[in-house]
Amino acid sequence: MDVARDNNGSCVFFEQDNGRLCVIHREAGAEALPTACRHFPRKFLRDRRGTFISLSHFCPTAAILLVGAQPLEVVPAAPPLMLEEPIEGLDARDALPPLLCPDVLCDVDGYDAWERAAIAVLARPDLTCQRALDSIGAATERVRAWRPGGQSLASDVVAAFTNDAGQAPVPRFTQEQLVELIWRLSDGRVPSDIEPIDRFEDRWNARVGSAFDRYDGAIKNYVAARIFANWIAYQGRGLRSIAQWGRAAAALVRHHALRRLLDSGGSPGPDDLIEAIRMADLLLLHVIDTQAFARAVAPIEA
Repeated sequence: MDVARDNNGSCVFFEQDNGRLCVIHREAGAEALPTACRHFPRKFLRDRRGTFISLSHFCPTAAILLVGAQPLEVVPAAPPLMLEEPIEGLDARDALPPLLCPDVLCDVDGYDAWERAAIAVLARPDLTCQRALDSIGAATERVRAWRPGGQSLASDVVAAFTNDAGQAPVPRFTQEQLVELIWRLSDGRVPSDIEPIDRFEDRWNARVGSAFDRYDGAIKNYVAARIFANWIAYQGRGLRSIAQWGRAAAALVRHHALRRLLDSGGSPGPDDLIEAIRMADLLLLHVIDTQAFARAVAPIEA
């Protein structure tokens, strides 16, 4: 079931000027909602490991949860977070496991070990978000060297994420390249504030500097939420692509935070962080085609 939209693309049942409520939800209950509305802010992945739920942080309540002091962890989902059937999402239960690199498949346990290890790196309080992403990238390069015949992939993942020695340059897209890619994939469906910002790092350092450091933990939480149960694993050509997905999440938060501050002229504050995260997830989960993102970053797997 789908619903009609007005000339601005808004749902005709959304009461913009009357409490910002949904007429269907109010009059007929949650069971009558279209699937996309009933699921929001949940995003589902089903594979051979089970059913996984991540949240869209376009929902303000979900975004605020990222700022809390509670430790980052993966927890079982219970009602009302877990919904009754039917549940729609990416169903990979009958698909091959994710690719390690274009010519090698992971096994289920090996991929699960990589995903959990990447989230554990983002949970480390001694690492900034950028350093955590670099560490994940370096460990992923070591994991990509794995081939069948020796120790299990899961064991190799543990060793790769434990050993920080001998880090080689890691192939990756820059902040500007990732924002430009998302802008291109959005195909004009969002306001012009996603347009790349010239001399981004210079303007970030001049306008934001260390004032945003206190929100770095929240940005790491957000990146971890995008890596957990991500769809790129099954749509992409290897683990490098998932690492770029995590970098894209961080890049969009920085981009939108700087854009807000350039427009407002104010000092960095928590509202800038929350709105930047909301806009990042609007793009990543509700506007762009994640399969198109996976295709666009596939050359980095070469």
